[in-house]
Amino acid sequence: MIYLYGLAEAPTADVIAALDGAQGLQAALELEALGPWSLIHSAQDDQPIVPKRRLMLAHTKVLERLLPVAPTLPARFGLVATSVQETADLIETQRSQISDAFDRIRDAVELGIRVSCDRQHALAATMEAHPELRKQRDALANKGAEAHFAMAEFGGRLAEHLDRRRGVAQAELLGALRPLARDHVLRAPDSDTQVLRAEFLVDADTQDSFLAALKQAAAGLDFAPGANAEIQVIGPAPFYNFVQLHLTLPQGEVAA
Repeated sequence: MIYLYGLAEAPTADVIAALDGAQGLQAALELEALGPWSLIHSAQDDQPIVPKRRLMLAHTKVLERLLPVAPTLPARFGLVATSVQETADLIETQRSQISDAFDRIRDAVELGIRVSCDRQHALAATMEAHPELRKQRDALANKGAEAHFAMAEFGGRLAEHLDRRRGVAQAELLGALRPLARDHVLRAPDSDTQVLRAEFLVDADTQDSFLAALKQAAAGLDFAPGANAEIQVIGPAPFYNFVQLHLTLPQGEVAA
């Protein structure tokens, strides 16, 4: 059995240099040259691979070492195959699709973007934008437990208006960033004041201008005036969100 990390578009010697000192999950990393590509793998026993943090980090670190060297189609954590030859044969049957995937990510980086705003400022701005909410809040301020259902209704209306304003702010950010990216994947927000949670595929040589545009667009949001938006940039990261190494293996696994 072998454990798969990914397929890199680079000469084997360059991949070897990039992976110097990196550790495999169970054994030393090995390479198989497949024409213009290099398959990264390591020996693996037949025991189930438990998704422990230590092992998942080891898998990711192998892929991260390759980022400055060559485009790499990552295999998802836990993917195993019977042999190198079987995997090589499967890759050969899908050469066209794999070539297209490399074309998609060549000279690009994947960036995870998270933009969040202060909740108190966002709520205050929502109340300011909707006078009827302020009136309802003030009317409920001095009422006791009998106002339970009215308070719940008020909370629901406030949350609805807050989410609408968050959606407008998200659209503004996407409008500024999409023209600067090859592609993006939008995620559901982690909170009601997270304006943007998305992954972007960006030309490597325009990464700085993309991040500058992000900072400028975030600073111009009126979702939570009076507080700076918090920006988190994750990456460059392995290209999990934009390419997949599709291998139909005997175990029924599919690389991702």
